[in-house]
Amino acid sequence: MTDDKLIDLWSEDELDRALGALHEDIPTDQARLEASRATFLAAIDRPVRRKRRRWAYALTAAAAVTTLVVGGFLVTTNSPGGSAEAKAELNSAADHVVAKDPVIPPGKYRYRVSRAWVSNFVETAPNQGVTFLEEQLTETWIPADRTQEWMQRRSTTGHRKLTQGTQQQMDEVTKNIDDKAPPEVLRARCGDFYLDAGQQPCTRAGGWQDPTPEWAAGLPTDPKALFKRLKKDAPRNSRGETELLVYAADALRTGQVPADVRSALYRALGNLDHLEVSDRAVNLDGKVGIAYGSDDGNERHEIIIDPRTGDFIGERQIITSGKNRGQLLGFSSVAIRIVDRMGERQ
Repeated sequence: MTDDKLIDLWSEDELDRALGALHEDIPTDQARLEASRATFLAAIDRPVRRKRRRWAYALTAAAAVTTLVVGGFLVTTNSPGGSAEAKAELNSAADHVVAKDPVIPPGKYRYRVSRAWVSNFVETAPNQGVTFLEEQLTETWIPADRTQEWMQRRSTTGHRKLTQGTQQQMDEVTKNIDDKAPPEVLRARCGDFYLDAGQQPCTRAGGWQDPTPEWAAGLPTDPKALFKRLKKDAPRNSRGETELLVYAADALRTGQVPADVRSALYRALGNLDHLEVSDRAVNLDGKVGIAYGSDDGNERHEIIIDPRTGDFIGERQIITSGKNRGQLLGFSSVAIRIVDRMGERQ
């Protein structure tokens, strides 16, 4: 199947229910929104050469809530939990990781799709504006021989939902947006879509934000040793141990972490002092997983894992302090499967 029609992340009814759970009266901080959105556009799904301090989507128009409807499921975003419970759950998830990753047959491709709703703010008058959610899709086709050409397609689906402002403002702002604009399509050997000047394809060293097979092979598979390596590589900053979870998520979301390392990484994360099971029923793109979160005092970063398979299926980030406590800053979903041809989804 090579039809270019994009698949919905949520149905209209599901998204309406989700947005219905959000209070719309919180003022929009335009500067913060634009900065977060710039971070998202610059960072998501691109190999990062520098150390990235945080991952965030820009859903700052969402309001302070303690529950959220995701994919039609009403879930609690701050369920009580503790590191002992989280460690046990992560060990169980690690036990379910398939011992050996599926081999991609010659001529076929690993297809990775990441979906997100991203917030846009447009000023319509001084200190006034309209905020709406926009669906974005990033698809990557990885050949059986990784040194051959990869393809990545980045696009918006044209699906939008008003979250703050009037429908009249929304109509005025979006009438000039070209929903028929073609997606951005990139092709490069080894997936080197964003090489530095003078750099040759297939020569990057790899890292947590850009895990190559050679880099992953050099990681320890003993959970304690891997945790020490993670602590060594992650920068020290105001986020404390939450940054370690962010670094692990950077690698996991690429879909390029081998099964044995992925299993060890789950167990390693159990060594975080304040890791919690923050949600047991997160539905991302039709897959239900458990959220494991670390709170830096201002925001909680969560990774979401399917407990039946040990698959990493996405992330969330939620404000945990101040008047916007409980506000969803963003979330992603990730799915991976094998397809016959580049450009095919099924």
